[in-house]
Amino acid sequence: MKYTSDRNFTDIIHNQVAIPEIYHPLNWRVKTVDKDELEYVDLNEGIDYFLEDFNGHLITVQERFREKRYQNFNDCTLRFRRDHHVDASRHESEFYKIKADYLVYGIINQNKYDVTSGRIKGSLSFIKYVVVDLKVLQHKIEEGKIKLNTQIKRSFINYRDRTMEAAVLRNHDYSSSFVAFDIKQLYELFNKDGIILRQSGFI
Repeated sequence: MKYTSDRNFTDIIHNQVAIPEIYHPLNWRVKTVDKDELEYVDLNEGIDYFLEDFNGHLITVQERFREKRYQNFNDCTLRFRRDHHVDASRHESEFYKIKADYLVYGIINQNKYDVTSGRIKGSLSFIKYVVVDLKVLQHKIEEGKIKLNTQIKRSFINYRDRTMEAAVLRNHDYSSSFVAFDIKQLYELFNKDGIILRQSGFI
């Protein structure tokens, strides 16, 4: 039930906000894919949608959208672990399985309930969003330029060796943990490597 609810919210924001505000300016076109295939790649490969660029090259994205109460946060997040899940095969979350090319992360100007119940007030849009190149992000983690740290509450830059310490945090109900990547810090350290493809409102 939660998956269906989350997917419904994502689909609404995808169709009404992400396509006109992010994908159209990038000249990316959404490909039509069978619903069962989309659910499979979402659960197993961290891919929400398939798109094509103007040259016809395939692009895969993971979308994560937040309601307006998160607008003061300056990071994007990936689910990390679900150590208390009854199914041991699901302890490692999307951070471990994600195969998408880009993370599309946005905070909207409405709350989730109003969106999913059809009670949107005014126009629906992003307060801020970012498109992160996940291949670059993963490479920086693999080479030790981004270090995951369970002992801190906020990400920070270590200026001695120009690395980033990314905070691994637990949800309040202890159902899972997530990694928080500060967008400004990613941009400061790795902009030359193209880690941020596009953003609005974070920097």
